[in-house]
Amino acid sequence: MSPADLTAVEQLRLLENRSLSSRELLEACRKRAEATEPVVNALIDADWVRAGLLAEQLDSDPRFLADAPLRGLVIAHKNLLDTAGMRTTYGSPAFAGHVPRQNHPLVDLMAAAGTVFVGKTNTPELGAGSHTFNPVHGLTRNPWDPSRSAGGSSGGAAAALACGSLSLADGSDLGGSLRNPASFCGIVGFRPSSGTSPGFPPLDHRIRMPTVGPMARTVGDLAIFHGMMSQRPVNLEARPPARLLVSPDHGDLPVDAAVRRVLAEVATVLAGAGWTVEESNPPADGADACFEVLRSLGYAVRSAGLVDNDEVKATVRQEVREGLALTEGAIARAVAEENRLRAAWDSFLGPDDVLLSPTSQVPPFPVGDEWVHEIEGRSLARYTDWMRSCSRLTVFAGPSISIPAGWSDDGTVPIGIQLSGARNRDRRLLYVAAAAEEVLGTGRRPPIDALSATDPATLPPGPIG
Repeated sequence: MSPADLTAVEQLRLLENRSLSSRELLEACRKRAEATEPVVNALIDADWVRAGLLAEQLDSDPRFLADAPLRGLVIAHKNLLDTAGMRTTYGSPAFAGHVPRQNHPLVDLMAAAGTVFVGKTNTPELGAGSHTFNPVHGLTRNPWDPSRSAGGSSGGAAAALACGSLSLADGSDLGGSLRNPASFCGIVGFRPSSGTSPGFPPLDHRIRMPTVGPMARTVGDLAIFHGMMSQRPVNLEARPPARLLVSPDHGDLPVDAAVRRVLAEVATVLAGAGWTVEESNPPADGADACFEVLRSLGYAVRSAGLVDNDEVKATVRQEVREGLALTEGAIARAVAEENRLRAAWDSFLGPDDVLLSPTSQVPPFPVGDEWVHEIEGRSLARYTDWMRSCSRLTVFAGPSISIPAGWSDDGTVPIGIQLSGARNRDRRLLYVAAAAEEVLGTGRRPPIDALSATDPATLPPGPIG
Protein backbone atom coordinates (compact mmCIF):
# COMPACT_ATOMS: atom_id res chain seq x y z
CA MET A 1 0.00 0.00 0.00
CA SER A 2 1.25 3.48 -0.82
CA PRO A 3 1.75 5.87 2.11
CA ALA A 4 -0.65 8.15 0.20
CA ASP A 5 -3.44 5.67 0.97
CA LEU A 6 -2.92 5.81 4.73
CA THR A 7 -4.95 8.07 6.96
CA ALA A 8 -3.23 11.17 8.33
CA VAL A 9 -3.24 9.56 11.79
CA GLU A 10 -1.43 6.52 10.40
CA GLN A 11 0.99 8.71 8.45
CA LEU A 12 1.81 10.67 11.60
CA ARG A 13 2.43 7.50 13.59
CA LEU A 14 4.90 6.21 11.00
CA LEU A 15 6.59 9.61 10.74
CA GLU A 16 6.97 9.84 14.51
CA ASN A 17 8.56 6.40 14.86
CA ARG A 18 10.71 6.98 11.76
CA SER A 19 9.21 4.08 9.83
CA LEU A 20 8.36 6.68 7.16
CA SER A 21 10.29 9.79 6.25
CA SER A 22 8.79 13.13 5.27
CA ARG A 23 10.43 12.80 1.87
CA GLU A 24 8.92 9.35 1.33
CA LEU A 25 5.44 10.59 2.19
CA LEU A 26 5.85 13.63 -0.04
CA GLU A 27 7.05 11.45 -2.91
CA ALA A 28 4.04 9.14 -2.52
CA CYS A 29 1.69 12.14 -2.63
CA ARG A 30 3.52 13.56 -5.65
CA LYS A 31 3.19 10.27 -7.55
CA ARG A 32 -0.52 10.11 -6.70
CA ALA A 33 -0.98 13.68 -7.94
CA GLU A 34 0.87 12.90 -11.16
CA ALA A 35 -1.49 9.97 -11.74
CA THR A 36 -4.73 11.84 -11.03
CA GLU A 37 -4.20 15.55 -11.64
CA PRO A 38 -4.42 15.40 -15.45
CA VAL A 39 -8.07 14.44 -14.92
CA VAL A 40 -9.22 15.98 -11.62
CA ASN A 41 -7.23 19.28 -11.76
CA ALA A 42 -7.48 19.86 -8.02
CA LEU A 43 -3.99 21.21 -7.24
CA ILE A 44 -2.77 24.46 -8.80
CA ASP A 45 0.61 26.18 -8.76
CA ALA A 46 2.15 23.12 -7.10
CA ASP A 47 5.86 23.36 -6.23
CA TRP A 48 7.04 19.88 -5.27
CA VAL A 49 10.70 20.94 -5.37
CA ARG A 50 10.24 23.59 -2.69
CA ALA A 51 8.14 21.15 -0.66
CA GLY A 52 10.95 18.62 -0.99
CA LEU A 53 13.45 21.01 0.56
CA LEU A 54 11.22 21.40 3.62
CA ALA A 55 10.66 17.64 3.86
CA GLU A 56 14.43 17.11 3.69
CA GLN A 57 14.96 19.60 6.51
CA LEU A 58 12.39 17.81 8.66
CA ASP A 59 14.14 14.49 8.06
CA SER A 60 17.69 15.71 8.56
CA ASP A 61 17.15 17.84 11.68
CA PRO A 62 15.00 16.16 14.37
CA ARG A 63 15.11 19.37 16.41
CA PHE A 64 13.46 21.43 13.65
CA LEU A 65 9.77 21.83 14.61
CA ALA A 66 10.33 18.88 16.94
CA ASP A 67 7.05 19.20 18.84
CA ALA A 68 4.88 20.33 15.92
CA PRO A 69 1.60 18.36 16.00
CA LEU A 70 1.30 17.74 12.23
CA ARG A 71 5.02 17.41 11.48
CA GLY A 72 5.61 16.02 7.99
CA LEU A 73 2.02 15.81 6.76
CA VAL A 74 1.42 17.00 3.20
CA ILE A 75 -1.04 19.85 2.72
CA ALA A 76 -2.17 22.54 0.28
CA HIS A 77 -4.05 25.78 0.88
CA LYS A 78 -7.32 26.79 -0.72
CA ASN A 79 -6.82 29.44 -3.37
CA LEU A 80 -8.95 31.89 -1.39
CA LEU A 81 -6.39 31.93 1.45
CA ASP A 82 -3.56 34.41 0.98
CA THR A 83 -0.04 32.95 0.77
CA ALA A 84 2.75 35.51 1.03
CA GLY A 85 5.08 35.50 -1.96
CA MET A 86 2.99 32.94 -3.82
CA ARG A 87 0.27 33.66 -6.37
CA THR A 88 -3.24 33.71 -4.95
CA THR A 89 -5.75 34.37 -7.73
CA TYR A 90 -9.05 33.57 -5.98
CA GLY A 91 -9.85 31.90 -9.33
CA SER A 92 -10.48 35.29 -10.95
CA PRO A 93 -8.88 36.94 -13.99
CA ALA A 94 -9.05 40.18 -11.99
CA PHE A 95 -6.39 38.71 -9.67
CA ALA A 96 -4.48 36.50 -12.11
CA GLY A 97 -1.13 38.02 -11.09
CA HIS A 98 -1.90 38.72 -7.44
CA VAL A 99 0.89 37.84 -5.00
CA PRO A 100 -0.05 38.65 -1.37
CA ARG A 101 2.46 40.14 1.05
CA GLN A 102 0.92 38.49 4.10
CA ASN A 103 -0.22 34.97 4.89
CA HIS A 104 -3.72 34.16 6.03
CA PRO A 105 -3.45 33.34 9.77
CA LEU A 106 -4.32 29.69 9.11
CA VAL A 107 -1.42 29.42 6.66
CA ASP A 108 1.00 30.56 9.36
CA LEU A 109 -0.58 28.22 11.88
CA MET A 110 -0.24 25.21 9.60
CA ALA A 111 3.39 26.05 8.84
CA ALA A 112 4.14 26.21 12.57
CA ALA A 113 2.40 22.84 12.94
CA GLY A 114 5.07 21.25 10.74
CA THR A 115 3.08 20.62 7.57
CA VAL A 116 4.73 20.34 4.16
CA PHE A 117 2.99 22.80 1.84
CA VAL A 118 2.87 21.81 -1.85
CA GLY A 119 0.62 24.45 -3.43
CA LYS A 120 -2.95 25.69 -3.68
CA THR A 121 -6.28 23.95 -4.24
CA ASN A 122 -8.73 25.06 -6.90
CA THR A 123 -11.89 27.03 -6.14
CA PRO A 124 -14.73 28.74 -8.03
CA GLU A 125 -14.13 32.36 -8.96
CA LEU A 126 -14.06 34.37 -5.72
CA GLY A 127 -15.60 31.36 -3.98
CA ALA A 128 -19.03 31.94 -5.52
CA GLY A 129 -21.03 28.76 -5.98
CA SER A 130 -20.54 25.11 -5.11
CA HIS A 131 -19.05 23.95 -8.42
CA THR A 132 -15.29 24.38 -8.82
CA PHE A 133 -14.42 25.97 -12.15
CA ASN A 134 -12.87 29.28 -13.15
CA PRO A 135 -11.24 30.86 -16.21
CA VAL A 136 -7.78 31.02 -14.61
CA HIS A 137 -7.23 27.42 -13.47
CA GLY A 138 -10.04 25.53 -15.18
CA LEU A 139 -12.42 22.84 -13.94
CA THR A 140 -11.97 20.46 -11.02
CA ARG A 141 -13.63 17.10 -11.62
CA ASN A 142 -15.06 14.56 -9.21
CA PRO A 143 -12.50 11.76 -8.72
CA TRP A 144 -15.26 9.15 -8.50
CA ASP A 145 -16.82 10.19 -11.82
CA PRO A 146 -14.95 12.89 -13.75
CA SER A 147 -18.10 13.82 -15.64
CA ARG A 148 -19.53 15.07 -12.32
CA SER A 149 -18.87 18.10 -10.13
CA ALA A 150 -16.47 17.95 -7.18
CA GLY A 151 -18.59 20.58 -5.43
CA GLY A 152 -17.18 23.80 -4.03
CA SER A 153 -15.99 26.17 -3.17
CA SER A 154 -13.41 23.87 -1.51
CA GLY A 155 -13.73 21.43 -4.41
CA GLY A 156 -10.03 21.26 -5.19
CA ALA A 157 -9.25 20.42 -1.58
CA ALA A 158 -11.89 17.69 -1.43
CA ALA A 159 -10.84 16.08 -4.72
CA ALA A 160 -7.12 16.11 -3.88
CA LEU A 161 -7.80 14.60 -0.46
CA ALA A 162 -10.01 11.87 -1.90
CA CYS A 163 -7.25 10.94 -4.35
CA GLY A 164 -4.59 10.81 -1.64
CA SER A 165 -2.49 13.65 -3.05
CA LEU A 166 -2.68 15.38 0.34
CA SER A 167 -2.75 14.26 3.97
CA LEU A 168 -5.06 17.09 5.07
CA ALA A 169 -6.46 20.25 3.48
CA ASP A 170 -7.98 23.50 4.63
CA GLY A 171 -11.14 25.00 3.23
CA SER A 172 -13.55 27.81 3.88
CA ASP A 173 -17.31 27.92 4.20
CA LEU A 174 -20.08 30.46 3.83
CA GLY A 175 -23.04 28.53 2.47
CA GLY A 176 -21.62 25.01 2.44
CA SER A 177 -18.16 25.25 0.87
CA LEU A 178 -16.54 22.83 3.34
CA ARG A 179 -19.51 20.50 3.44
CA ASN A 180 -20.86 20.16 -0.13
CA PRO A 181 -17.52 19.11 -1.69
CA ALA A 182 -16.94 16.71 1.19
CA SER A 183 -20.26 15.05 0.38
CA PHE A 184 -19.54 14.97 -3.36
CA CYS A 185 -16.02 13.52 -3.01
CA GLY A 186 -16.56 11.08 -0.12
CA ILE A 187 -14.43 12.80 2.51
CA VAL A 188 -15.06 14.70 5.78
CA GLY A 189 -15.60 18.47 5.92
CA PHE A 190 -16.16 20.41 9.12
CA ARG A 191 -17.59 23.90 9.54
CA PRO A 192 -16.64 25.07 13.07
CA SER A 193 -18.89 27.31 15.15
CA SER A 194 -18.88 30.83 13.77
CA GLY A 195 -16.13 33.02 15.15
CA THR A 196 -13.94 30.19 16.49
CA SER A 197 -11.44 29.71 13.64
CA PRO A 198 -8.28 31.72 12.90
CA GLY A 199 -8.67 34.50 10.38
CA PHE A 200 -8.29 38.17 9.62
CA PRO A 201 -10.75 40.50 11.41
CA PRO A 202 -13.89 41.00 9.28
CA LEU A 203 -13.98 44.11 7.12
CA ASP A 204 -17.42 44.81 8.57
CA HIS A 205 -18.43 43.68 12.06
CA ARG A 206 -21.84 42.63 10.77
CA ILE A 207 -20.28 39.89 8.62
CA ARG A 208 -20.04 36.88 10.91
CA MET A 209 -20.89 33.86 8.77
CA PRO A 210 -17.71 33.10 6.74
CA THR A 211 -15.16 30.77 8.33
CA VAL A 212 -12.20 28.56 7.54
CA GLY A 213 -12.16 24.93 8.59
CA PRO A 214 -10.53 21.52 8.23
CA MET A 215 -11.05 18.76 5.66
CA ALA A 216 -9.79 15.18 5.93
CA ARG A 217 -10.47 11.60 4.88
CA THR A 218 -11.68 10.43 8.30
CA VAL A 219 -13.11 12.00 11.45
CA GLY A 220 -9.97 10.99 13.32
CA ASP A 221 -7.80 12.83 10.79
CA LEU A 222 -10.03 15.86 10.99
CA ALA A 223 -9.88 15.86 14.78
CA ILE A 224 -6.09 16.24 14.84
CA PHE A 225 -6.37 19.11 12.37
CA HIS A 226 -9.11 20.85 14.34
CA GLY A 227 -7.12 20.37 17.54
CA MET A 228 -4.23 22.22 15.93
CA MET A 229 -6.51 25.01 14.68
CA SER A 230 -8.17 25.49 18.05
CA GLN A 231 -4.91 25.02 19.98
CA ARG A 232 -6.74 22.41 22.06
CA PRO A 233 -5.83 18.83 21.10
CA VAL A 234 -8.89 16.65 20.56
CA ASN A 235 -8.58 13.26 22.26
CA LEU A 236 -11.35 11.68 20.27
CA GLU A 237 -13.92 9.72 22.27
CA ALA A 238 -16.64 8.30 20.08
CA ARG A 239 -19.92 9.02 21.83
CA PRO A 240 -23.47 9.12 20.39
CA PRO A 241 -25.65 12.16 21.07
CA ALA A 242 -28.30 12.43 23.75
CA ARG A 243 -30.80 12.63 20.89
CA LEU A 244 -30.38 12.45 17.13
CA LEU A 245 -32.99 14.74 15.57
CA VAL A 246 -33.60 13.74 11.95
CA SER A 247 -34.79 16.21 9.29
CA PRO A 248 -34.86 14.85 5.73
CA ASP A 249 -35.62 18.25 4.18
CA HIS A 250 -35.86 20.94 6.91
CA GLY A 251 -39.60 20.70 6.41
CA ASP A 252 -39.79 22.36 3.00
CA LEU A 253 -36.65 21.89 0.90
CA PRO A 254 -36.62 19.87 -2.32
CA VAL A 255 -34.23 16.93 -1.85
CA ASP A 256 -33.25 14.36 -4.46
CA ALA A 257 -34.68 10.88 -3.90
CA ALA A 258 -31.22 9.29 -3.62
CA VAL A 259 -30.24 11.72 -0.86
CA ARG A 260 -33.51 11.02 0.98
CA ARG A 261 -32.83 7.29 0.70
CA VAL A 262 -29.31 7.57 2.13
CA LEU A 263 -30.49 9.75 5.01
CA ALA A 264 -33.28 7.30 5.87
CA GLU A 265 -30.86 4.36 5.74
CA VAL A 266 -28.44 6.16 8.06
CA ALA A 267 -31.19 6.97 10.57
CA THR A 268 -32.32 3.33 10.54
CA VAL A 269 -28.80 1.96 11.01
CA LEU A 270 -28.01 4.35 13.87
CA ALA A 271 -31.31 3.58 15.58
CA GLY A 272 -30.46 -0.11 15.23
CA ALA A 273 -27.13 0.60 16.90
CA GLY A 274 -28.95 1.96 19.95
CA TRP A 275 -29.07 5.68 19.17
CA THR A 276 -32.10 7.68 20.30
CA VAL A 277 -33.60 8.93 17.04
CA GLU A 278 -36.48 11.40 16.63
CA GLU A 279 -37.82 13.37 13.67
CA SER A 280 -37.71 17.15 14.00
CA ASN A 281 -37.15 20.13 11.71
CA PRO A 282 -34.85 23.04 12.60
CA PRO A 283 -36.39 26.51 13.21
CA ALA A 284 -35.39 27.84 9.79
CA ASP A 285 -38.16 30.35 9.00
CA GLY A 286 -36.45 33.49 7.77
CA ALA A 287 -33.01 31.91 7.45
CA ASP A 288 -32.87 32.03 3.64
CA ALA A 289 -33.61 35.75 3.36
CA CYS A 290 -31.22 36.53 6.22
CA PHE A 291 -28.46 34.55 4.53
CA GLU A 292 -29.00 36.25 1.17
CA VAL A 293 -28.75 39.76 2.60
CA LEU A 294 -25.65 39.13 4.67
CA ARG A 295 -23.96 37.16 1.88
CA SER A 296 -24.49 40.05 -0.55
CA LEU A 297 -23.24 42.51 2.06
CA GLY A 298 -20.04 40.49 2.32
CA TYR A 299 -19.49 40.53 -1.43
CA ALA A 300 -20.10 44.29 -1.57
CA VAL A 301 -17.66 44.98 1.25
CA ARG A 302 -14.92 42.79 -0.22
CA SER A 303 -15.39 43.33 -3.95
CA ALA A 304 -17.17 46.63 -4.64
CA GLY A 305 -14.54 47.55 -7.23
CA LEU A 306 -15.45 44.52 -9.36
CA VAL A 307 -19.11 45.39 -9.89
CA ASP A 308 -18.57 46.58 -13.48
CA ASN A 309 -15.59 44.35 -14.33
CA ASP A 310 -16.66 42.17 -17.25
CA GLU A 311 -13.79 39.75 -16.55
CA VAL A 312 -15.60 38.67 -13.38
CA LYS A 313 -18.41 36.14 -13.68
CA ALA A 314 -21.97 37.40 -13.68
CA THR A 315 -23.05 35.74 -10.44
CA VAL A 316 -20.31 37.54 -8.51
CA ARG A 317 -21.13 40.92 -10.05
CA GLN A 318 -24.80 40.37 -9.24
CA GLU A 319 -23.96 39.63 -5.60
CA VAL A 320 -21.88 42.81 -5.39
CA ARG A 321 -24.60 44.86 -7.08
CA GLU A 322 -27.25 43.61 -4.69
CA GLY A 323 -24.97 44.22 -1.72
CA LEU A 324 -24.28 47.79 -2.76
CA ALA A 325 -28.03 48.42 -3.08
CA LEU A 326 -28.78 47.33 0.50
CA THR A 327 -30.07 50.00 2.85
CA GLU A 328 -28.77 50.32 6.39
CA GLY A 329 -32.26 49.36 7.56
CA ALA A 330 -32.24 46.14 5.53
CA ILE A 331 -28.84 45.19 6.91
CA ALA A 332 -29.88 45.95 10.49
CA ARG A 333 -32.99 43.79 10.08
CA ALA A 334 -30.90 40.91 8.70
CA VAL A 335 -28.46 41.11 11.62
CA ALA A 336 -31.37 41.15 14.07
CA GLU A 337 -32.85 38.12 12.29
CA GLU A 338 -29.50 36.34 12.47
CA ASN A 339 -29.43 36.91 16.24
CA ARG A 340 -33.02 35.66 16.55
CA LEU A 341 -32.22 32.51 14.57
CA ARG A 342 -29.14 31.81 16.68
CA ALA A 343 -31.29 32.01 19.81
CA ALA A 344 -33.92 29.76 18.20
CA TRP A 345 -31.21 27.18 17.45
CA ASP A 346 -30.05 27.33 21.07
CA SER A 347 -33.61 26.56 22.18
CA PHE A 348 -34.15 23.83 19.58
CA LEU A 349 -31.01 21.82 20.29
CA GLY A 350 -29.84 20.66 23.70
CA PRO A 351 -26.09 20.81 24.40
CA ASP A 352 -25.65 17.10 23.67
CA ASP A 353 -28.26 16.78 20.89
CA VAL A 354 -27.34 16.60 17.20
CA LEU A 355 -29.33 17.23 14.03
CA LEU A 356 -29.03 14.75 11.15
CA SER A 357 -29.90 16.25 7.76
CA PRO A 358 -28.72 16.13 4.14
CA THR A 359 -25.39 17.73 3.40
CA SER A 360 -26.27 18.49 -0.20
CA GLN A 361 -29.80 18.34 -1.57
CA VAL A 362 -28.48 16.50 -4.64
CA PRO A 363 -25.78 13.97 -5.55
CA PRO A 364 -22.87 15.26 -7.65
CA PHE A 365 -24.29 16.85 -10.81
CA PRO A 366 -22.88 17.04 -14.39
CA VAL A 367 -19.80 19.24 -14.80
CA GLY A 368 -21.41 21.12 -17.69
CA ASP A 369 -24.09 22.60 -15.43
CA GLU A 370 -23.05 25.82 -13.70
CA TRP A 371 -25.49 25.05 -10.89
CA VAL A 372 -28.55 22.93 -10.09
CA HIS A 373 -31.69 24.36 -11.68
CA GLU A 374 -34.31 21.82 -10.54
CA ILE A 375 -34.85 19.34 -7.70
CA GLU A 376 -37.94 17.12 -7.31
CA GLY A 377 -39.61 19.06 -10.13
CA ARG A 378 -39.16 22.41 -8.37
CA SER A 379 -37.38 25.09 -10.38
CA LEU A 380 -34.62 26.97 -8.59
CA ALA A 381 -34.11 30.60 -9.51
CA ARG A 382 -30.74 31.37 -7.97
CA TYR A 383 -27.31 29.72 -8.02
CA THR A 384 -27.40 29.23 -4.24
CA ASP A 385 -30.95 27.86 -3.97
CA TRP A 386 -29.84 24.22 -4.15
CA MET A 387 -27.49 24.73 -1.17
CA ARG A 388 -30.11 25.64 1.46
CA SER A 389 -29.53 22.42 3.40
CA CYS A 390 -26.13 23.89 4.29
CA SER A 391 -26.69 27.66 4.19
CA ARG A 392 -29.58 27.56 6.68
CA LEU A 393 -27.32 25.87 9.20
CA THR A 394 -24.67 28.52 8.57
CA VAL A 395 -27.05 31.17 9.90
CA PHE A 396 -27.50 29.27 13.18
CA ALA A 397 -23.71 29.62 13.74
CA GLY A 398 -23.19 26.17 15.27
CA PRO A 399 -20.77 23.48 14.05
CA SER A 400 -21.69 21.15 11.17
CA ILE A 401 -19.83 18.20 9.71
CA SER A 402 -20.35 16.16 6.54
CA ILE A 403 -19.27 12.52 6.64
CA PRO A 404 -19.51 9.83 3.93
CA ALA A 405 -22.70 7.80 4.28
CA GLY A 406 -23.90 6.25 1.04
CA TRP A 407 -24.00 6.20 -2.72
CA SER A 408 -26.00 7.39 -5.68
CA ASP A 409 -28.59 5.01 -7.11
CA ASP A 410 -26.06 3.67 -9.62
CA GLY A 411 -23.41 3.29 -6.91
CA THR A 412 -20.84 5.48 -8.65
CA VAL A 413 -20.63 8.70 -6.61
CA PRO A 414 -20.70 9.36 -2.84
CA ILE A 415 -23.47 10.99 -0.82
CA GLY A 416 -22.68 12.47 2.56
CA ILE A 417 -24.88 13.27 5.53
CA GLN A 418 -24.63 16.32 7.77
CA LEU A 419 -24.45 16.33 11.56
CA SER A 420 -24.97 19.69 13.30
CA GLY A 421 -24.49 20.52 16.97
CA ALA A 422 -25.09 23.20 19.54
CA ARG A 423 -23.12 26.41 19.24
CA ASN A 424 -19.56 26.19 20.54
CA ARG A 425 -19.93 22.46 21.20
CA ASP A 426 -17.54 21.60 18.38
CA ARG A 427 -15.60 18.93 20.23
CA ARG A 428 -18.82 17.23 21.28
CA LEU A 429 -19.95 17.15 17.64
CA LEU A 430 -16.65 15.54 16.64
CA TYR A 431 -17.23 12.83 19.26
CA VAL A 432 -20.67 12.17 17.76
CA ALA A 433 -19.29 12.13 14.21
CA ALA A 434 -16.65 9.60 15.29
CA ALA A 435 -19.36 7.41 16.82
CA ALA A 436 -21.38 7.61 13.59
CA GLU A 437 -18.29 6.74 11.56
CA GLU A 438 -17.73 3.65 13.73
CA VAL A 439 -21.21 2.46 12.76
CA LEU A 440 -21.27 3.60 9.12
CA GLY A 441 -17.62 2.98 8.22
CA THR A 442 -15.12 5.33 6.60
CA GLY A 443 -15.11 6.51 3.01
CA ARG A 444 -13.35 4.45 0.35
CA ARG A 445 -10.69 5.62 -2.11
CA PRO A 446 -11.78 6.56 -5.67
CA PRO A 447 -10.79 4.28 -8.57
CA ILE A 448 -7.24 5.62 -8.94
CA ASP A 449 -6.21 3.24 -11.73
CA ALA A 450 -9.26 4.15 -13.79
CA LEU A 451 -8.60 7.86 -13.23
CA SER A 452 -4.98 7.59 -14.31
CA ALA A 453 -6.04 5.70 -17.46
CA THR A 454 -8.67 8.29 -18.45
CA ASP A 455 -7.97 10.57 -21.39
CA PRO A 456 -9.13 14.07 -20.30
CA ALA A 457 -9.99 14.88 -23.92
CA THR A 458 -12.80 12.32 -23.80
CA LEU A 459 -14.57 14.01 -20.88
CA PRO A 460 -17.40 16.56 -21.12
CA PRO A 461 -16.34 20.20 -20.67
CA GLY A 462 -17.28 22.43 -17.77
CA PRO A 463 -19.57 25.47 -17.93
CA ILE A 464 -16.89 27.62 -19.55
CA GLY A 465 -15.39 24.97 -21.81
